[in-house]
Amino acid sequence: MNKKLLAAIGISGTLMLGSVYSISANTSGYDLYKEALKKTHTADSATMNFNLTIEDNNKSILSSESTFKSDSVNQINSITTRLANESEVSNINMYKQDGNWFVMKDGLDTVYKLNTTKSSHHSNTAELKDDLENLIDVMTKNLQQQITVAEKNNGATIIELDLTGKEIPLTANALSTLMIKHAVMIQDSNDAEGSEFHIQAKIPELDHEITVKQIKLTAEVDKENYVTKQSVKAVVTGKDKQGTSHELTLNINLNVSAYNETTITPVAIPTDKIIEFNHGKK
Repeated sequence: MNKKLLAAIGISGTLMLGSVYSISANTSGYDLYKEALKKTHTADSATMNFNLTIEDNNKSILSSESTFKSDSVNQINSITTRLANESEVSNINMYKQDGNWFVMKDGLDTVYKLNTTKSSHHSNTAELKDDLENLIDVMTKNLQQQITVAEKNNGATIIELDLTGKEIPLTANALSTLMIKHAVMIQDSNDAEGSEFHIQAKIPELDHEITVKQIKLTAEVDKENYVTKQSVKAVVTGKDKQGTSHELTLNINLNVSAYNETTITPVAIPTDKIIEFNHGKK
């Protein structure tokens, strides 16, 4: 489990919400969310705070806190991330400038210049994207009326789909199979690379009695019609090969602010410390 998975999970959160509302065109929140997504994607700049936690039986096995600033006009991005598993903490800074990504980790006197072309990570992420789209198609086909819309006093709108227990039997097998498949892909990639700025989480491999307990998707749109918050929660229970019971909980929270007002100052990259790195390439 490493930073590459966080990127994939970030994509999955956006895909989940986007797919739900593209399918559920008869819900009152569909047009609002569709137009908000269009406007959000055309913003010149924004600041995103992204938090992720994975728990096993209420014990944290991975957490991430990231701030992502994007300036599409000047083509500059910056990401600061704090990753933690049960025994390690890693602080990473990433910058995109002059057409390249650079990675710096606290405690390392090295700057990685990432070569992300033709990487296994990109092919795995594309496969994850396709699998998630197919899963959401199945999940929402018969659940359109369970999407709710609520107005807040500040003019914002909350759009939500919250499925529990017997509401999600059709997706249980599909979701559990998807999680196992991509966990194997992620582990294989980790074993092949072993980069010194990755940390991993010990995620139990569920083997039998796998059940999807809850799936909750939420979006908030402000009065200017920007998506300001998105969250995903998934709870899966099951037993490993040794018969030990596990309840795995994934929480993703994304807050977006400073639309068209985010500025990023380019950083000085010491050229004598740069190492070329083929990220994700086996």
